[in-house]
Amino acid sequence: MPGSARVTRGDLTIALGFVLAAGAEAVVLHGDAPGLEAFALGGAPVLLVLALRRTRPVATISVISAFALFGTVMQTLLWPQASDSGGVWMFALLFASYSLGAHARGRVIALGGLLPLLVALTVDLNTMSGWGLVEGVFFVTAFVGILPTVVGRLVRVRRERLAVLERQRAQIAHEQHRQREAAVLDERVRTTERLQPLLLDGLRALAEHAEQGAPPGEIELSARQLLTRTREEVVALTARVDLPADAEPPPVDHLERVRAAAQPWSVIGAGTIAAGLAVESTSALTPTSAPWVAVVASLAVGLPLALVWWRPLPALAVTWLAAAGFSRLIAPLDGALSGTALALAAAFACGALSTRRGAIAGLVLCWVGQDVGVGADDPFGVAMIILVAWLGGVAVNETSQLVEESRANNRILVIQEAAARRRAVVEERLRLAREVHDQLGHSLTVVALQAGAARRMSSTEPDRTREALLTIAHAARAGLSAMQGDISADVDTLLDRSRAAGLEVSADVAALDSAGSVGPEQRLLAYRVVQEAVTNVLRHAPGATASVTVRRDGADLCVVVANSAPSGSDREPGTGKGLAGLRQRVADAAGTLTWGARADGGFEVRAVLPPAERFVGARR
Repeated sequence: MPGSARVTRGDLTIALGFVLAAGAEAVVLHGDAPGLEAFALGGAPVLLVLALRRTRPVATISVISAFALFGTVMQTLLWPQASDSGGVWMFALLFASYSLGAHARGRVIALGGLLPLLVALTVDLNTMSGWGLVEGVFFVTAFVGILPTVVGRLVRVRRERLAVLERQRAQIAHEQHRQREAAVLDERVRTTERLQPLLLDGLRALAEHAEQGAPPGEIELSARQLLTRTREEVVALTARVDLPADAEPPPVDHLERVRAAAQPWSVIGAGTIAAGLAVESTSALTPTSAPWVAVVASLAVGLPLALVWWRPLPALAVTWLAAAGFSRLIAPLDGALSGTALALAAAFACGALSTRRGAIAGLVLCWVGQDVGVGADDPFGVAMIILVAWLGGVAVNETSQLVEESRANNRILVIQEAAARRRAVVEERLRLAREVHDQLGHSLTVVALQAGAARRMSSTEPDRTREALLTIAHAARAGLSAMQGDISADVDTLLDRSRAAGLEVSADVAALDSAGSVGPEQRLLAYRVVQEAVTNVLRHAPGATASVTVRRDGADLCVVVANSAPSGSDREPGTGKGLAGLRQRVADAAGTLTWGARADGGFEVRAVLPPAERFVGARR
């Protein structure tokens, strides 16, 4: 918004550059006229107002227009024989017009054409007449006022369109996030509803039967059946799901849209230039041939522009060849209003409708066609006209490219919505599978082992049998609480239950008890590692002894669970899925998990867990 931005060092640098250029121009052109030189040098600091071109664009163009008009009138009255010294001021007015279009709003943008028109009329009315007056006024109004303002307006439109598309993208992303959350919640509800009667109620029944003193054999059978169903559910939740591949962005051909929009305007422009050249060649110009020949030649110059939307460079090449022939055989076009319009239209078209390389080639073609083919008394001025028009076309080209790319990206976001939801559902299933495996797997393993021990002792050691049943009830209740979200992450309690299940385990976990040294994320992950490793020892290494070590290594937490070679024969074969899932969980936290057999026939699981701030940063 006007007035909302701050004046930057770049703004001040640009303004100072104009001041120095105006001073240098005064010294070079008016060194032989001290009075005019002093007058021009005294007015140069006024161009410092360009530092406000973004914050106060209306004031900037008004001040420059007023002082340009004042300086021109004073020079005409006091130094009528002196050469014109308004080149830098003309470019300053052009730059102010651009800034007005880029930063102002509302009807004040019309000042970009009206103020240069007022300057041109005031200066030229007393010195020009006829076509010379028309051409002078047209030049200043079109190329110093209207065209730069339009280019500035296009630049602002680009920013505004991109801002709208960015807001749309943010809205799409927010909506996708909301839909993913809804899909995850829905999957969680469905899975919970399926698991509730099957697993959770079964675990609750085991606890109740143990508390009521049910026969240990029945409890063991129920526990093993429930453990089998738990594994089946984990396998079902982790079953392979074919996800749709991420959609590739379609190729963005912004030129196709620009050229389609330019087709009618190309025809209108070609007809207007041809008609204007025909009228001017029979009235203002002095043709060397019959009028009808001039009219036919005018059509030959203008009509190729009707195809500039389709093949910009070939159409412009034919146009400039025709213009060169017209200028040399019919009437000179340099300085003609139609010739100026042709240079403007051709340069704008090649900038707007071509690729980057094509636009640069078109710029050279326009300059060569005008300077060499048509001819120019002021090559520098002609080059500036062509450059300004070309920049306006390039602005349109870049606007279309950025807008189309943003639209394509937004379309991709919409296309990826279903895939993102599906992926989120799969991730939630994997998370639920890990929870079921970690919590129910450990609890049911302890229950089954304790129930087997109680069955064997029931007839000979009733007291120990009752203790085993109490351990069964406690383990089942602990697993039930954990599945319902009440996870204590207490490694000592976990190891006590494992010892009660018959595992001889030594532990050095003092690092977990250091106040404030271990974050909750690290603690929970360490608990999961110990839980999975100890459960595997109970299930797959009967008769083995185990050791659990948790120590700090700087900010990291190192967890090592090792067991000796198993001595029992009642072993369950492992699938490795539990450790593989645990490794993924640790990797998600930017940690590492390794495992493998030891030289003594045992097994070791080793994890390195970083602090929370590090793995949160890794996720970003």
